[in-house]
Amino acid sequence: MAAALMLRENDRFFRRERVFLDRYNPLDRPDDFLLRAYRFPRHKIIELCNELRPDLEKATLRSHSIPVELQVLSALRFYASGSFQNVIGDVFGLSQPSISRCINDVTDALVRRINQYIKFPDEAERRTNKSDFYKIAHFPNVVGVIDGTHIPIKAPNDNEYQYVNRKNFHSINVQCICDANFKIINAVFRWPGSTHDSYIWNNSQICRQFEEGDIANGWLLGDSGYALKPWMLVPFMNPSTPAEEEFNRRHCRTRVTIEQLFGIVKSRFRCVHKTGGCLCYVPAKCCRIIAAVFILHNICVDNNIPCLENDNVPDEHNDLNPPLNEGVVLCGNGQQVRRNLAAQFV
Repeated sequence: MAAALMLRENDRFFRRERVFLDRYNPLDRPDDFLLRAYRFPRHKIIELCNELRPDLEKATLRSHSIPVELQVLSALRFYASGSFQNVIGDVFGLSQPSISRCINDVTDALVRRINQYIKFPDEAERRTNKSDFYKIAHFPNVVGVIDGTHIPIKAPNDNEYQYVNRKNFHSINVQCICDANFKIINAVFRWPGSTHDSYIWNNSQICRQFEEGDIANGWLLGDSGYALKPWMLVPFMNPSTPAEEEFNRRHCRTRVTIEQLFGIVKSRFRCVHKTGGCLCYVPAKCCRIIAAVFILHNICVDNNIPCLENDNVPDEHNDLNPPLNEGVVLCGNGQQVRRNLAAQFV
């Protein structure tokens, strides 16, 4: 009997006390839960709240306004899951119209800061980009890779046919340029799904900067949907020599970074992925939400926040020192630049 009492006392001594979390404080959770639910750890959510506070804090004497923290968490939950607004409202004890206003206000606050988080690198940063891209497949002088991705949306009432893409669903065609670390350095969010990638590129400001020489001494890598230019290198359509085949292999291994970027963004923020259904808003609001999601992705990259559902990263060759621009002819037309570069690969 005494032995049984002693075992019971020892068991009570070593028993871990249960910790009851505050149901009304969503941040009273461990970081791994916050990463799964909101895609950010606690300290970064708090920093984001403080940054957006001037835009979200409402002065009112009529009733209690929704705290900034709750507005940001509601929007982050929507971006991360793509759930219906009434489902998110049940989580936070808010009505569906209140969740709608939170998403709209947080989205607008983020979009106002787009030039702060999505910007093309300066000359010094472009040199770093070239070095990072070279480590992937020994392709020199690359400052970015470009492609478009389709974000599914609800069929709009006006000009519905313009939003039907080649895969026969309604979408926004988003053009992105990224660096070797999956950071977005340029993006265009305003074109309907039927618009061709090359048309978006030709009507973009970044294209004019390359054409006018404002951005020089570097290449973008695109797929065959883009026109070959001295600053835009695309693969050989029908490679006929070992040099052309090697060019295509290196080009493909380097350019796949942009495809991996889209996979990471859509895994991290399910509201822009087809598994989340579609964005059920008018196209203009869909474009703002997409822009906000891409801004949040860059914040994750800048702060080394992991993507829990996607591990696609390019191969690293850290022992290589890239010869930036050595022996590469940067003048002439696109055909000449591509031929001169391919000749170095054999």
